[in-house]
Amino acid sequence: MSQSGATESRGVRNWRQWAKDELSLNKALLPIKLILFLYSGGTSSILPYLNLHMQQLGITLKEIAVISAFLPLANIFGPPIAGLFADKTGNYRLAVFLSLVLCLAFHIALLFVPPRLGSQLTLACGAEGHALSSRACDPCARPNDTELSLVLENCKLKCDSPPPEFAVCLRGGPEPSCRTFSVSGKITINGTVSSLQDGDTCSLTEIAHEGDLFQEMTCPSECPVECQATGSFECHPKDDSKDDGSATFWIYFALRMIATFFMASLFTMMDALTLAVAKKHGGDYGKQRFFFIVGLATIPLLAGSIVDWRKASTGFADYGVAFYVGAALTLVAGLLVMRLRFQVEETQENILRNVMKLVTRMEVNVHFVMVLLLGTNWGFIESFLFLYLDTLGAPTYLMGLTLTVGSLVGLPVMFVADTVIDKLGRAAVFALSFFSYSVRLIGYSYIRDPWLVFIFEAFEIITYQLMWVAAMTSCPVLAPKGLLATMTALTGTIHFSLGRGLGSLVGGYLIAAMSFPAAFRTFSAATFVCGVIYVVVHYFYLRKKIPQREEAEERGEPHEEINLMQGRQETAASRPAARRPKDSQI
Repeated sequence: MSQSGATESRGVRNWRQWAKDELSLNKALLPIKLILFLYSGGTSSILPYLNLHMQQLGITLKEIAVISAFLPLANIFGPPIAGLFADKTGNYRLAVFLSLVLCLAFHIALLFVPPRLGSQLTLACGAEGHALSSRACDPCARPNDTELSLVLENCKLKCDSPPPEFAVCLRGGPEPSCRTFSVSGKITINGTVSSLQDGDTCSLTEIAHEGDLFQEMTCPSECPVECQATGSFECHPKDDSKDDGSATFWIYFALRMIATFFMASLFTMMDALTLAVAKKHGGDYGKQRFFFIVGLATIPLLAGSIVDWRKASTGFADYGVAFYVGAALTLVAGLLVMRLRFQVEETQENILRNVMKLVTRMEVNVHFVMVLLLGTNWGFIESFLFLYLDTLGAPTYLMGLTLTVGSLVGLPVMFVADTVIDKLGRAAVFALSFFSYSVRLIGYSYIRDPWLVFIFEAFEIITYQLMWVAAMTSCPVLAPKGLLATMTALTGTIHFSLGRGLGSLVGGYLIAAMSFPAAFRTFSAATFVCGVIYVVVHYFYLRKKIPQREEAEERGEPHEEINLMQGRQETAASRPAARRPKDSQI
């Protein structure tokens, strides 16, 4: 055989060996793969719709911002307290399962928060009929066949690319009388409320419109319509209390804080569980996380489609359906966790002392501030993008589809992320993340068709996938000896907890004071300025400081580290050398 033939044969064998090693199925890891798929899909079927549900309860944007600003406290205290419980009981599986059950219980409890009082009715009309509903009034109260004189306005068609008009059919005989109305117009009807009640909704049995009397109203177009109904009617509260609406806020706030406390605990313990199981059976952590992303990409889309399917017949978006679907899948994951056998390594580190060691380094502080600012953008988008899309008439399944697209687009990038960051340098990735967020935010502000959102969702490749890999791989370079775990934990907490809270708080007040588009543009401009500042700080400070630390690591020699707060020098032992991205380049 020729030398070239032998080389080719070895290449084929090497490729086949690689495929066998990398793609072979480890049956012992099948349970954790299924658990991550169900857990990711279940929780992500609940979280995206929380703000939309808050709006349905009558909670204002400012109040949403306040609630979101306090949630990081639950994120911070949840994991260590759950860890203490696991240490005391000595049963990590039980701690995971209890956190999961309580997390689901308190999120489901949010569906039973009493809505805020208000005298406005909503009339939803679809192909199968219509329904009256209200956040506070009982539309079905009929002491003497209650007569309602209603003016329908601010009508919205709940479908893709809604037309400017919709049809309303009134049946008073064998053939219905159908008329076309503009979504911007007003419709005056008089009717008698039916005694038939379906949950919190009811319908009109006798409808008078322009002198004619009808018994049934439908909207047969492909787009169900939802209108605000105002008029001369007496509001009968659903409960007999004279509530000013503050109870709705405080009950929701308390339940949401507790739910987030257990959700944060669950997130942290599931990560530790996955690492422990993968280590026990010789698996790769990243391959198990692949199924986490698959769940994130598929289940929310299914939950959103179910919400839209129900809305098509009632005209009302019942987000409780997504909550129940997510809770059922997550509960199955919890039951599977109870059947696992694993051991989680314990740590005896003093967290507070480690934090103090970190914040005495200026380059570490710059890293934390940078991660906080990027997390603020992430939190703003996560909290208010769905609310904005809802004002554009986006169907619920489209909102779930944004998670699908963001996840699927990022999957291939994860295989080449290290190479890309090695070529560009971490600093360039961070700067690109700021500028990409700026483009993404201003792009959102100008779209009028909600489907155009996917153009800007593709920027998640930079703003989340590449950025987070760069942030995590910066930790071994910046962390003092023995503090890598603390550094990575703080980076995650600052981005996903503090950043999200700050973005929600600032964003909520901006939207309330301006509008959705104006708030997105303001965030875009501020993010661009932050990107410029980061480039300047890196050029004049970090590009010299960080290479000194990396060169010392690669030589395997001790190196001098300056304590900037105390003005003294410390000698740190080197850490293992790693591939060195060009952090001195921008």
